[in-house]
Amino acid sequence: MAANFWESSHCTEWLLDRNKIEESNPKDKQYLTPIELKKLRTHYCFVIQNLVCNNNNNNNNNNNNNNNNNNNNNNNNNNNNNNNNNNNNNNNNNNNKELKHNLMNSFVDCEPRLVAVTCLYLSSKVEECITQAKKCAAKMKEIDHSFNYLMNDILECEFFVLEELDFCLIIYHPYKSLPFYLQSSGLDPASIEIIWGIVNDSYRTDVCLLYPPYVVALGCILLGSYLLKKDIKQWLSELNVEMKDIWEVSKDLIDYYEFEKQQSLQNQSELDLLYNKLPIRNKK
Repeated sequence: MAANFWESSHCTEWLLDRNKIEESNPKDKQYLTPIELKKLRTHYCFVIQNLVCNNNNNNNNNNNNNNNNNNNNNNNNNNNNNNNNNNNNNNNNNNNKELKHNLMNSFVDCEPRLVAVTCLYLSSKVEECITQAKKCAAKMKEIDHSFNYLMNDILECEFFVLEELDFCLIIYHPYKSLPFYLQSSGLDPASIEIIWGIVNDSYRTDVCLLYPPYVVALGCILLGSYLLKKDIKQWLSELNVEMKDIWEVSKDLIDYYEFEKQQSLQNQSELDLLYNKLPIRNKK
């Protein structure tokens, strides 16, 4: 593992250009339009988020029970903060790994729901907040009743995902540099929560595959300041960064929000219609 982002596999292997990303899902394009394909990709990002949230709720309930038994307020606060940080990283590691996997494969080659739940299981191991493969399958079944894969399917798919990722599992997140930038920018505490949410949303886009994490963090701050009508132009001008990239991150996020408002999947029937258009090889 590289302690320096610039020497890491994230930087050397997984910072790509837009042309490479546009070439992804080649076989799926025979059956779906670009808009339909984007709808599906965005949907599976939400699936991962729901899986993580369901898993986190169970963990939080267990933690609360332990906290009541221990009756130690200081330790409880520290545990909750650590859990929240791990949950953010686990959720976004899932999305990042699925984006990378989908970049190199088409949905028709491997059941996307199985890949999504496998990425959750694999990321939980990387982030050292391990959940059981059996539990992952059960949670996915709660979200999608037609999901019929079992623990052994997830364990088998794990090797496939690892191979496709070339075993490059270390991911650098914008969260590390975000607190420093927020403090330096002089934005008020009320702004921080909104910007943090924008960073979370950035993992539903391709910006994590296009730009270094500190650029993503600055792009989210720029968008947040615009939405909150905060002027940070002077602060940005003093940074030694490429402003064009920061603007591009903000633009990609705006495009995502517009797409979600106008083009997102409206109901289960629409999802089923798109899903059934794909002749997925190992569909159960």
